[in-house]
Amino acid sequence: MRLAICEENWLFASVVAAAFELQGHEVVTTTDDPRQLFDGTGRRPDLYVLDSSAVTELPHRGDRTPYVVLLTDPQDEQAWDAFDTGTADGVVSKTCSLRTLLEATESVANGHHIAAGRPAADRRKQQPVVDALTARELEVLHLVVQGYNTEQMARILGVSRHTIRTHVQQVLRKLGVHGRGKLARAAADAGLVDVQELIEGGRR
Repeated sequence: MRLAICEENWLFASVVAAAFELQGHEVVTTTDDPRQLFDGTGRRPDLYVLDSSAVTELPHRGDRTPYVVLLTDPQDEQAWDAFDTGTADGVVSKTCSLRTLLEATESVANGHHIAAGRPAADRRKQQPVVDALTARELEVLHLVVQGYNTEQMARILGVSRHTIRTHVQQVLRKLGVHGRGKLARAAADAGLVDVQELIEGGRR
């Protein structure tokens, strides 16, 4: 795997680069300047490992690659928001071990979304929202996680597509996420669904 690393602390960036190289990965760029990283002159990496301060410099990724893993302080809300909105594919707190960073990065490169070291308070803040979901909204949530589209859900539940769209918007609002693709993780974090069980029993 080819990686590009951008971290404002140059010593830390060097340690991270050395750790990846010891695992057999190729580090094509190590810098503390995100503008240098995204100027388009270097070799295209498979994955960026970035200090969270570089998130505002990220170019548009139409094909979702290179993947992006942010290194952040636990209380940096901008980084966790970038993960929640899909701007970043993974976030790893700088309080985590290098082993955790390596494993999280390899997991992201395999198509997974990883948040390591997220403060537990974030999950506690979601709990009142969970209590506000109605029984029908829970049904819709389960169907969304299983991969059903609006028309299919309307047929299954015997309601109009407009009603389904309204329920979906309510679920998105109450779980505090933007886009159906983020619902599964938010629902699993809140203990609302067993995502693996739903996927295995659904259409995927």
